[in-house]
Amino acid sequence: MEMIEIRKGGKYTVVSNSGNDKPLITKGEFVGYTIIGEEGAVCFRTVGDDGKPILRLIPVSNLISIEFSEDDLVTTKKAENNDKDKTTYIS
Repeated sequence: MEMIEIRKGGKYTVVSNSGNDKPLITKGEFVGYTIIGEEGAVCFRTVGDDGKPILRLIPVSNLISIEFSEDDLVTTKKAENNDKDKTTYIS
């Protein structure tokens, strides 16, 4: 099976749940992955309503879609069945 990986520095449009009736649309540069509490999140560098640059963390469970149009922003990797790359969280 092939996996799709978005690249750091790439520009993406992310649609996510906002807690309101309408989804939140984030247009920005992908910075990386992080953890909020016990949940994974993606981090994007974007511009706030006041025009100032901000970092936006979006919990993975809130993601609806990640949109892109340029083929070079996505890399296809063959999934490896390698136990040392798996992460296990214990709470």
